[in-house]
Amino acid sequence: MRKQVRSSFFLIMAMSVAMGAVAGLAADGAALTRAQWLKKIGVSVTSEAVLRETLTQVSPDEKVEFTQRMLKAATRMPVSPEEKSAAFVRTSVACIASATGETKYKVMAEVFAGVPVEFLPVVTEELAKRFDQEYNKLSDELYEKIAGDALKVVFARNAQTDAPSVRDTFAILAFLRGAKNPALQDKLLALLPNDRMRGLAASWIPPALKDRNYEAMLAAADVQALVLAYGDVLRLVGHTNLDRLLAVMDSGLPLSWVVGSSPDTLPSSGFIQPTDFGINRLPRPQGYQNQSINICPPTPCADTGPGFTAKNTAPKTGNGK
Repeated sequence: MRKQVRSSFFLIMAMSVAMGAVAGLAADGAALTRAQWLKKIGVSVTSEAVLRETLTQVSPDEKVEFTQRMLKAATRMPVSPEEKSAAFVRTSVACIASATGETKYKVMAEVFAGVPVEFLPVVTEELAKRFDQEYNKLSDELYEKIAGDALKVVFARNAQTDAPSVRDTFAILAFLRGAKNPALQDKLLALLPNDRMRGLAASWIPPALKDRNYEAMLAAADVQALVLAYGDVLRLVGHTNLDRLLAVMDSGLPLSWVVGSSPDTLPSSGFIQPTDFGINRLPRPQGYQNQSINICPPTPCADTGPGFTAKNTAPKTGNGK
């Protein structure tokens, strides 16, 4: 009897070890090496499904570099401004959603440092929906802590860029748009490196928050403002799924992807859509390795075209038209 019990015990132990080994192999098999995920950059920038799947296989310590390379790939896409905007939004949201802890802040920083300034208005507006305090169910205190911790990392990264004041202000706006506490603005401005940057941001934020007017910011970055067909961008980005990007920042748990959100559960600012993001039309370079030159769904985009029109500068008549 004793031999039988001992044999059973060793059998259970052996099975446990074997199962652990199999699980370890499965985990190792799921992770991509740097060389492997580099080969998937091109297709990931044109397919959100591939991007999300690839991100689950990228190790946490390589998420920042992955984000950086994705943004560079999106910049090189030879597509319309609307398609490129959608690529930046999808990349930014998916990369931030896939990261946890301090890595999430570093990925956010890479987004605000790596997206060309011309596209930051639309990227910031879309991130603001997913940073929204009420949507993420955060208290004033926790939202302030998350915003402050994130912006410190963002400001340090933006100091290495071409337009740190402009990029820092866009990052602040991403948190202010969906904040409940009006006093948060002054607290976030106080985190900026110097008085000059605080003064610039203080002058840019009111028109941006009130009217989504980014002209002064874009002018400071030497970018000409044009009108973007934002409806096309929204169609390409899609709004059936919105990630709560800050929902569990205090728990260390991976974020869930919010599926099938109804209008009642979306951020309060989600349906106030600007029509002019000051997007600068860029020359169309060559695509990235393994990269398609079109990210539109096959049927809807076929008859649409870029939908990118200049501002109406004609003088107003007496009836205001």
